[in-house]
Amino acid sequence: MRTLRLLSAVALAVALMAPPAARAEFPERPITVVIPLGAGGSHDLHARGITPILSEILGQPVVVSLVPGGAGMKGTTQVAKANPDGYTIIFTHNAFDQLTPQTRKVEFDPKTAFKSIARINANEPMLAARAGVPYKTLAEMIDYAKKNPGKVNIGHTGVWGVGFVPTMQLIKAAGIKVNIIPHQGGGPAMRAVLAGEDDMTFGFATQYRPHYKAGKLVPLGIAGDKPLKDDPDFKDVKTMTQLGFPGVDFTMDRIFMAPAGVPADRLEKLRKAFDELNKKPAYHAFLKNIGEKIDYMSGAEYDAYRTKRMQQFADLIKEVGSK
Repeated sequence: MRTLRLLSAVALAVALMAPPAARAEFPERPITVVIPLGAGGSHDLHARGITPILSEILGQPVVVSLVPGGAGMKGTTQVAKANPDGYTIIFTHNAFDQLTPQTRKVEFDPKTAFKSIARINANEPMLAARAGVPYKTLAEMIDYAKKNPGKVNIGHTGVWGVGFVPTMQLIKAAGIKVNIIPHQGGGPAMRAVLAGEDDMTFGFATQYRPHYKAGKLVPLGIAGDKPLKDDPDFKDVKTMTQLGFPGVDFTMDRIFMAPAGVPADRLEKLRKAFDELNKKPAYHAFLKNIGEKIDYMSGAEYDAYRTKRMQQFADLIKEVGSK
């Protein structure tokens, strides 16, 4: 009996000395995904399909929190300063992660504040105008803008956001004078176009599709040189390179990240969950349904990649900043 009591006491002491992470399986409560953008954008649309599948994989609810503002820095800062316990992560893009923090004073070091969980895909933004504008092609828009300086309104997703960079590149390359209207993400920018407040914006096929099918949008061109050849609705839309503007070029990476300092085992579990997500038929079906491609990169791979991209963006800031 004394031996049994002694063994029980030892076992209890060992359990009490063990760290909390060793006593409880992560995750043991819901995980919050912060999106530093407004409702209705491509990130919001992606999250609606991703989070239910992630919840099944992780065994806990995955809840989305939209935190727009400050050109993406409000939500980004919130996650950078969050408890690095793995229960608060961010679903963002490379402009907010690697570009914007280099253009202003922020409350975190962008080079060290985050660890990548996964890049789920990458896309080039498309310029689309509202139906009813007096032009149907990019060439016609440029001609109209030159004849009517200051009469065209181009909305974007926030200064140094995904839509801002190709907008500024196009304005300089085309030599036009337009009004540049900032919004808190792709959703608000799209709503401004549909409401007739703005004439056009750079966005993505995911958010454009229903409005295009309803006859409310006219696609004018895709940034870069990669046409959407497999897209049923936008496969014939020409790229900016094809249209004579090779300098209008920007690719958005959609990425999930955790605050630096997250325990290694929890980061690994999150990364493995996304690796598993990428293999799920339901996830592939979801992306196909919204017309998105799979361009997956693991967290470890993206951590190395983003370091290189930060330097490339530093060069881009000098280029666009001179416009």
